[in-house]
Amino acid sequence: DSYRKIRNTFRYLLGNLNDNFQEVNLDEKNLEQLPELEKYILHKIYLLDKNFHTYFNNYDFHNLYKELLNFCTVDLSSFYFDIRKDTLYCDDKDSHKRKSCIKLLNIILEHLLKWFAPILSFTCEEIYQLISYGKKSVHLEKFNKNTIKFQNKVLEKKWKVLKEIREICNISIESKRANKEIGSSLEASLSIKMNKQKIEIINNIDLAELCITSEAKIEEVNDDKIICLTSK
Repeated sequence: DSYRKIRNTFRYLLGNLNDNFQEVNLDEKNLEQLPELEKYILHKIYLLDKNFHTYFNNYDFHNLYKELLNFCTVDLSSFYFDIRKDTLYCDDKDSHKRKSCIKLLNIILEHLLKWFAPILSFTCEEIYQLISYGKKSVHLEKFNKNTIKFQNKVLEKKWKVLKEIREICNISIESKRANKEIGSSLEASLSIKMNKQKIEIINNIDLAELCITSEAKIEEVNDDKIICLTSK
């Protein structure tokens, strides 16, 4: 089951890149112009890459595999891919948001192939041969060493709050779906109540896009608890 989830992550990446992988220069300044969500995922790549080298050097392959699987299922499939699927499928091909997403997918694919190569050697080699345009083998590639520039503790703090909001909103949406009041989450309109401090933290974020709903309104309250009400 774990292998299927990892394989599906690679399938999603290859499908949206149309098998047209393009290596991204991690030193280019254009990466600074990526949207916040893409920058946050880059920060997650930095954290995972840091842990990868620690686990690898200590021969701790079990925990390495678990963390890689968690990145595929939680950070990518259930979070980033879920939020960005409408951008990939519906936005204009040359829109900044979609081009930024495609650039990040290239970065993710490159890192996942190198991380998983020692664990899923044949699967990674098959994918590499598909996208490498004549290069010899993924097992001859070098690991990236400059992911430190992806580190962003400010965004990590901000998106921790945003993920908490998304989780609370998803619970409210699923409750309405279970009662057959709505079908897709896009039928939902959210009213999110939170204090001033949290509102300032999540500044300039489209919560409707984050929660994949048609509308999301914010109401300031004095309570520290986040409350979400869902309606049609």
